[in-house]
Amino acid sequence: MIKRIRFRAVILLLGLFCNISLAESLRIYIDDEKDLLVFTGKVEPINIAGATNNMLLDAIGEYPIEFVPSSYKRALRIMSQQPHPTCLFNKVKTPIREANFLFSLPINLYLSRRLYIHSHADPLEETLLDKQGNVKSLPLLFDAHKNKLIVIASDFSYGPFLDEQLAQVSSENKVIREGSNHYDTVYRMFNLRRVDFLLAYPAEIYRHVKIDKATYQSYRMANSPEYILGHVMCNDTKVSRAFITKVNDIMVTLYKQESFIEAHLKYLPEEEHSITRRYIGTLK
Repeated sequence: MIKRIRFRAVILLLGLFCNISLAESLRIYIDDEKDLLVFTGKVEPINIAGATNNMLLDAIGEYPIEFVPSSYKRALRIMSQQPHPTCLFNKVKTPIREANFLFSLPINLYLSRRLYIHSHADPLEETLLDKQGNVKSLPLLFDAHKNKLIVIASDFSYGPFLDEQLAQVSSENKVIREGSNHYDTVYRMFNLRRVDFLLAYPAEIYRHVKIDKATYQSYRMANSPEYILGHVMCNDTKVSRAFITKVNDIMVTLYKQESFIEAHLKYLPEEEHSITRRYIGTLK
């Protein structure tokens, strides 16, 4: 572990301060300050993404990687315009992204986002729910609650299914949070009751409520995917193609290891373990 950290630190320093060409290195842009600390080995992971990314990087070993703090918008512009091998971690596949970038096999799996409302609020009306108690759609929800607010992260994909529904919700009902640490910033706004609704992974809510002891009502979204997969996304260069191939070879091996499953279960409530284990079993 120490050897890996030192190697990455040297690459970062050379790239930023010595102005030495690193033509064969690969840059990983990171838009979350806490993720950067995990990637560089300065703190332990606090979620599924951090734990699984660490497993992957440990398996990769010594590799010429630069970790670069950057907003997602800036990183995307650089990936689109510059030829240097560049990647982002924890990205969801969307049709537009797949048309422009390379994707690895899945690195992690999250149970799909649910709609959270405050514990003191009235339960949602039955007319908004299907027979299984799932929310029929976000547009229908806000047609019935025109004065209520949902917080969402800026320049962030919630997956094709929810992205399409959010696009149909009036801007009057959406509070857009800019900046890094998006999981924490949107949760904080919701926790402070400045908005009425939050779309969040069960794993992220579990992480927060273990600390603040808050309670919420939650609803599944009707017809939504059962889970969301996070991938490495890179621009199309010779180096990044080789990196994606290396990542894929490692992931095929990791899928079979109990430690990979435990890297997910550790950050989930026990009632979600069985279904998560089953979903991970489908990865290959």
